[in-house]
Amino acid sequence: MPADPLIITDDCTACGACLLTCPEHALRPAPGRPVVLADRCTACGECVEICPRDAIDLLA
Repeated sequence: MPADPLIITDDCTACGACLLTCPEHALRPAPGRPVVLADRCTACGECVEICPRDAIDLLA
């Protein structure tokens, strides 16, 4: 798994949909946009699919 399996772009509005969807709890709220916990992320893509702004890109 790469060091950063996901990138959250500036299009993120911090709506929280990805936080609730991630089965591995690999996203944490932070000012501006969530932070990816790379050691927990399995690059399943569920957050990418649920994001209403298409603000998450899967790098893996």
